[in-house]
Amino acid sequence: MQKHNRFFKRITSICVALIMMLSVSYSVVFADEDASPADGANKSALVDQVAQYLSMYARYDTVTQQNLYKDALLKAVEQNPELYESVMKTMLESIDEHSEYYTAEEAAAMKERISGTIVGIGITFQMNSEGVDIQSVIGGTPAEQAGIQVGDVIVSADGIDFSGMNSDTAASYIKGAEGTTVTLGIKRSGTGDIVYMQLKRAPIIGNSVISKVYGEGKDRMMYIRVSGFVSNTAELFKKELDSASSQGITRITIDLRNNGGGLFDQAIEMADYLLPKDTIITTEDHKINLLNVTYKTKSDDTRKFDTVVLINKNSASASEVLSAALSENDRAYLIGERSYGKGTIQTIADLPYGDCIKYTMGFYLTPKGNNINGVGIEPDYTIENPLTPFEIDKYEKFSYTRVYNIGDNGEEVKTAKELLKICGLYNGEINDEYDDATADAIYNFQSRTGLYPYGTFDLTTQHELYERMKATKIEHDDQLKAALEHFGIDTTEIESEE
Repeated sequence: MQKHNRFFKRITSICVALIMMLSVSYSVVFADEDASPADGANKSALVDQVAQYLSMYARYDTVTQQNLYKDALLKAVEQNPELYESVMKTMLESIDEHSEYYTAEEAAAMKERISGTIVGIGITFQMNSEGVDIQSVIGGTPAEQAGIQVGDVIVSADGIDFSGMNSDTAASYIKGAEGTTVTLGIKRSGTGDIVYMQLKRAPIIGNSVISKVYGEGKDRMMYIRVSGFVSNTAELFKKELDSASSQGITRITIDLRNNGGGLFDQAIEMADYLLPKDTIITTEDHKINLLNVTYKTKSDDTRKFDTVVLINKNSASASEVLSAALSENDRAYLIGERSYGKGTIQTIADLPYGDCIKYTMGFYLTPKGNNINGVGIEPDYTIENPLTPFEIDKYEKFSYTRVYNIGDNGEEVKTAKELLKICGLYNGEINDEYDDATADAIYNFQSRTGLYPYGTFDLTTQHELYERMKATKIEHDDQLKAALEHFGIDTTEIESEE
């Protein structure tokens, strides 16, 4: 019996050893011969493979890919607190391009910008991989005066590269004390060239609404351009509507082209002026249905305007909220191009260390319940503005024999003023006197084209101005013409402006 027991124990030991040997000998190789230990991308891919493998074969039901990632991440931050900001930044950016993490310093700057007086250059923007993507340029601001355009990308400020930076950090470099200057590196839309412009910062009051009356008598129409939605846009817009009513004008064209949005409440208030009471303007669509909000008009204003809205591919966000509200409630005829398609809602949440997060929490739905995010709004009448070469032959070529400074006179100065006015850099009288306004225009031209900015019309600047105008294409506003024709108004006036 003892002999038998000893044999059994021996057999058992051998079996255990065999089982142990078999257990450790069964293995999976995740090897990649080309992988380098210092290669972050390879290590990231390997972590993903291991997590997938363990979630399939590790025996415990609690071992899931999600739990493995969660436990590993939280433990890594616990053991390495310096990873906190990096993890938060990556987590927020993984949601979408509009979600961001702000350090305590960045959060303070962002809140100051929202609540206080803005001193800057007068743009609205969103970030892309290269830098600050210009969404709209506010009228009467340093940005407009310097010739910055929608679609341009600011890649640097005073030599600081914007690639990979969040929006409020970039904004903190663009804004600054009133009267100070900032040198911006700008990738020109359509060319890819980087030009450098020096702009003087100024308070941005928000001259976001301008108007003009076209036509005569009963056929008049008020054209209202809204370049951005800032804190007083709705107030300014109402003043234009009141002005139209006082003149007996019942037809308006609202120009939202190249308007990338801004403050949502301003678009809601503007829609309130143009729609009947209790009409749906838009609906917030959230993951949790209890958070959904439907915005309806509250105003008792009974005025009714025959309305055209102009939109293009750069009309986004609040512009789309207003356009859809008027269109889907049969209060406006849309002319232009399909809009951008940004229908997301962002909100800000404060964190304990003074930092905060901004994240996309929902969508804006149109009055009929459509989600236009990534889709845009299709106009009732689609038309693009054509481009034609600038007729440079109408202007005498510079002789390149004389340099002009303040106090000088000459026919070439007159030609320069005409060309600079077409560029939008000069608004004064067209004559042959080289005055302060001319020097300022030349300075701005030099800044935006990468020349040494000093306001002297030297030979290099003369050559650059003439050659750039020779290569320029002029945009003809067929979209506005279509609006005038919609109302039966003669388009001769706008043709003469071109």
